[in-house]
Amino acid sequence: MATPCIAQVTFKFEPKGKPLVAAFDTPHASSDGGALLLKGIDTQCGVDQAAGALSRGRPPAGQGSASDARIAPATIFGLACGYADCNDAARLADDAIHKLLLERDPLAGPALASQPTLSRFENAVGRGN
Repeated sequence: MATPCIAQVTFKFEPKGKPLVAAFDTPHASSDGGALLLKGIDTQCGVDQAAGALSRGRPPAGQGSASDARIAPATIFGLACGYADCNDAARLADDAIHKLLLERDPLAGPALASQPTLSRFENAVGRGN
């Protein structure tokens, strides 16, 4: 996050090398950049697809939609990034990295699931799933 006193920091690793600039005042910054590595591993292993398959055809009564298959992967990525419960959903709904993890446009893509939607999903998933 940007602070009033530190907008960016420049790191110089070699005398003639290019400097690395870390900017903290960008509007769509995220602290979860490492999750992109997790997405790469997930692409190889297929956890995202397996979790989405569990939720297909089993949405809570009256709450089903085509995006329900994306709720399980969103929950898994959130947990992997350290967001232990659905209360963080409001902050993550427009997070550029989390949108990218779910294959949405990070800036113009639709917001991610809300806290009530994630709670309904978690309460509907049974032991067999």
